[in-house]
Amino acid sequence: MRLWALCILVALSAPAASVNSHAKVSDDTQASLLALQRDDQRVADIAWRIASRNADSCAKLWASIGVSLQHVSQYAPAYRAAAQAAFVLDDSYPSILAVAEGSPASAAGLKPNDTLRAVNGVDLADKSWGKKSAASYDAVAAAMAALEALPEQRASVLSIERGSQRLEVSVTPQNVCRSRVELAPGNTLNANANGLVAQISGRLVNWVESDDELALVIAHEMAHNLLGHPKRLNEKSALSGLATSLGLAGKAQRQMELDADHVGIMMVARAGYNYKIAPDFWARLYANAPLASFLATTHPTTPTRRKNAQRVVDELNAKDLHR
Repeated sequence: MRLWALCILVALSAPAASVNSHAKVSDDTQASLLALQRDDQRVADIAWRIASRNADSCAKLWASIGVSLQHVSQYAPAYRAAAQAAFVLDDSYPSILAVAEGSPASAAGLKPNDTLRAVNGVDLADKSWGKKSAASYDAVAAAMAALEALPEQRASVLSIERGSQRLEVSVTPQNVCRSRVELAPGNTLNANANGLVAQISGRLVNWVESDDELALVIAHEMAHNLLGHPKRLNEKSALSGLATSLGLAGKAQRQMELDADHVGIMMVARAGYNYKIAPDFWARLYANAPLASFLATTHPTTPTRRKNAQRVVDELNAKDLHR
């Protein structure tokens, strides 16, 4: 289980191991899974644009090709057959869930639903998942780690299966801001960061009114990772849930939220999204947030957050005027 330490809204418990499991679906299971894949693609496109266009200013970088992966084992047993039918999933190998627009993977011709069999000759089959009755993210995490370990600016070879074809695809990773971004299906307006991965809930993706608003959410959570907030919060003995509201940890987290807003708005601006909506967006989000009294102990007040965002917007506007 990951510890998701920083968030826009506060979850009362950390997510279970089925992160991004797509387990909660409607009766029309396959249609729902395909709709979730479209949301995954939207998140991947926006996250790549932010990560790649901010590489010059990010202190933490890694080489990335711009894909999200999935594996049959991440689905709850009741939905595995539907997932295999919807995405033509292999029994052992991960497949590509989304290919970010403008990424090296897109340039190399990789496509959603390609089965990823090997990276530079290293086989990616997970032969243990069949022994697990519950949904598990282990196979996806291992495959993503293999991709994230690829050397920057050096061609690597991915062995893929597309229908009846076996292909060897050369792809050259590029350095981008160091934060993976994932969609996590769920019925709460929530987003989290654990130091490596930013997780955006499906309901939040559908609640925002534009890609500009979603970019603000994604950049905010990426900023938590890039600024090292989860690690710092853990060092202050902050735990998930109610413990984060106590004492120094709560005070530290409130400042971290403001800092993540500041950096996130700057990142959104560099990526070419509309940063000027930030003050109104954060206020509107908090006006709809549940657990408002709980948020007050772990997050800045709405006026404080709006004022902080407006200060960043004014700073960016002034820079534009002087160009």
